[in-house]
Amino acid sequence: MRTPRTRSPLADRRSLLLAALTAGLAACGGTAYQRVPSPPPGAPVAAEACRVYIARLDVLAGSGRKVRVFDDDTEIGVLGEHEYLCWDRPAGRGVGSAVFEGIDFRTREVENVFDLPREGGTTTYYGLSVNREDRQPRIERLSEADGRALIAKRRPARGR
Repeated sequence: MRTPRTRSPLADRRSLLLAALTAGLAACGGTAYQRVPSPPPGAPVAAEACRVYIARLDVLAGSGRKVRVFDDDTEIGVLGEHEYLCWDRPAGRGVGSAVFEGIDFRTREVENVFDLPREGGTTTYYGLSVNREDRQPRIERLSEADGRALIAKRRPARGR
C-alpha cells in the first residue's frame, strides 16, 4: 500500500509565487483604457474641433510606467506601451498633462504639461518617452508623417 505524498513548504511557496506573478502580469497587460469617446477611424475632423493622438515612442526606458493623460481637467485615459489615445476636443486654448507613475524607489510620480492644439480642423500627434539618463518623462509634438507612422504601429486603447 502506498502512502500519500505531502507537498513540501517550498513547493507551496513556489506555487504561490507563480500565481502572484501570473496575476501581476495579467494586471499589467490590461491597464490601458480610454475614458472619452474616440472618433471613428478615417472620420474627418470638424471645423470647430481639434483631433489629438498620443502614443509612447519606441523606447524601452520607462515602458513599465503607467501614464494617465488629461485634457485640461478631463481624464482621457491610461496609455499602455502598445496603444494610443485619440480624441476630439474643442478648438481653442487648452493644456494637456501626462502623469507618469513611479514604479520603484528611483522613480516618483511626475506630471508633465503640454499645449494642446488650438486651430480647428487640425490633427496633432504627440509621442511620450522616458529619458534613460534622468528617468524623466518627455512629451514631444511629432510631425504628421512621424505621428501617422507611430499610430500605425499601435492599437487604440480600449474604451471604458
